[in-house]
Amino acid sequence: METLRIEKRIDSPLVIADGESGLFEVSGKSLPEDAVEFYKPLEKYVLEYVKSPKSKTVINLKLEYLNTSSSKKLLDIVGYFEKLPAQGYEVELYWYFHEDDQDMIDEGNEFAHMTTLKVNFVAEI
Repeated sequence: METLRIEKRIDSPLVIADGESGLFEVSGKSLPEDAVEFYKPLEKYVLEYVKSPKSKTVINLKLEYLNTSSSKKLLDIVGYFEKLPAQGYEVELYWYFHEDDQDMIDEGNEFAHMTTLKVNFVAEI
């Protein structure tokens, strides 16, 4: 699979999806006017990837801020990975946050309650 890369903008995050290595990363601020449209290429890529995933998949969410529609879309996309562990694949999901950013800590906790995947929290200074 060719790597998907969507460059970071003022209102949208950097998105990297590398099916060859099993690495997926979203970093920055996610405030696109139309989150459904913005995340459509990633969603399409993930749907293809989960048909023949690597033995280990790593998802890094390094968000500074995200709006409600972005949170919902990312949760939908992460949902496609949820069936992989039952099929014998390893999926590691990391939620990065600045240790003094209580809003993103709360957002990560909420996100963790809405997915069956274990969310690993990583504090950045």
